[in-house]
Amino acid sequence: MASPAFSHRACYVNFAEHLQNAWNPNMFFPGAPNVWAREDWRRFLAYIKACGFSCFEYWVAPTLFDRPALDGGGIYADFAATMRMVTEEAHALGLQTKFIAAVNTVGPGWYFACPHDPADKRLIRDLWAHWAGALAGTDIMGIFPGDPGGCNRNGCTHETFVELALELTDVITGANPGARIELGTWGTPFSGWGSDLWPMTGWDGTWKRIFETHDPGPETIHIWNGTPERAALAMEYLVERLSAFPEDMLVAINLGFDPDAGATMGGDARLWAREVAKLRPITTWDYSVAEGELITYPHWRLPRIAARRREERSAAPYAGGMSYTMSPKLNLLTLYAAGQLFLDPDADPDALSRSFCAQVFGEEHAVLGELFEAFEVVRGWGFYPRRAWSKAVLREKYREIIERLEAADTSGCALPLFPDPETYRQDLLWFARQFHALAGPDPDRAAIRGAFWRKALAIYDVIPMSADARADAAADGFASILAEDKGWAAPW
Repeated sequence: MASPAFSHRACYVNFAEHLQNAWNPNMFFPGAPNVWAREDWRRFLAYIKACGFSCFEYWVAPTLFDRPALDGGGIYADFAATMRMVTEEAHALGLQTKFIAAVNTVGPGWYFACPHDPADKRLIRDLWAHWAGALAGTDIMGIFPGDPGGCNRNGCTHETFVELALELTDVITGANPGARIELGTWGTPFSGWGSDLWPMTGWDGTWKRIFETHDPGPETIHIWNGTPERAALAMEYLVERLSAFPEDMLVAINLGFDPDAGATMGGDARLWAREVAKLRPITTWDYSVAEGELITYPHWRLPRIAARRREERSAAPYAGGMSYTMSPKLNLLTLYAAGQLFLDPDADPDALSRSFCAQVFGEEHAVLGELFEAFEVVRGWGFYPRRAWSKAVLREKYREIIERLEAADTSGCALPLFPDPETYRQDLLWFARQFHALAGPDPDRAAIRGAFWRKALAIYDVIPMSADARADAAADGFASILAEDKGWAAPW
């Protein structure tokens, strides 16, 4: 077998509180649905291994980065024990594990601790030391700038983030001597630091205050306000300071400094990627390539995944990157294609889709790999479809998907799917039927919203909303799919 194009191939599962759904593990709420058992984790890891990934990546969400964690017990100890178990299972399969954490975001209310405040600085250091030790054995520990997170109080700038990351590198390696560091540059860059964060008079560092004040206004957002000039200053400083970091440290840098790795807000990052690569190995953190946030559905962004991997291979000597999901028990096709395209960016994404469906549903249903593209009509983060559809054509596609899934026999599935192939088939059928109704002449959108809530989001009936409450917006968005029939001149 040929050597993989990228040596670092991470599957990143974001299971934060604001992204909970029926297909994501519940890590924070004992007694609520969707808690995974050890066997679930073992099967999930075996599946991403079969897809071609080399690393499982997860977020130590701000809820866990809080003062009570320092006393042990509760969800903090439970989370640490679970992730140590996951690391054991991953290592047994030949996979690495990586955690990332926002460098200074504290607690479920998302407080942006200030490194220039002595008490906040102690708390930041203590929390990083705690989690690096509690998750000892984790192969890679990622220092993430923010989103949420960052600071522009008390003179904090992009330089503050780099110096804080350098200090925390010593904290992490002291608590987990075998860990490799990954330094994130997410943002314009670095997300939330200095002028990337919207200036607010008298801001107290709280997420709540950001959205209570009228200062940012409805026309902008609290981060992603950097310019190409500001991005250049940040990257110049990082390059200047890289020699102080460990030689094997990874630097996560996308090809462009905006949320979709385009070249808008912070400009084109390719030249900076090449400069950083002269000093340290580089990875990407292209968050929305494979899957967006908010509305959970079966994604089909395979051509975009393939194009991005080829662009990265051409632009700079990337060691690899990650593929994100908030629905690891639903988007099995995406996981398969993303892993395979890390191994071989020249693979044909359409052929990969057909191959996956042939292996899961039988050769006679390989055409489902083409039909599933009809699911990718939902506007949202990372939505760049390669074609426009009329609702009449879509309705016919959904009808054929339903007929083929109803006829498919998954007993001969050749891939180690998690969940089991029949559960996966039934979930796809549910979505196909909902999309078919949404493409119809007079869908009952209120009923569809209720059905989506019960299917995908019922966990929020028994857990609190996060600081960034999204579940209702997700249900509203699902019920609004295909509300307009746009033609070739105005694609979705």
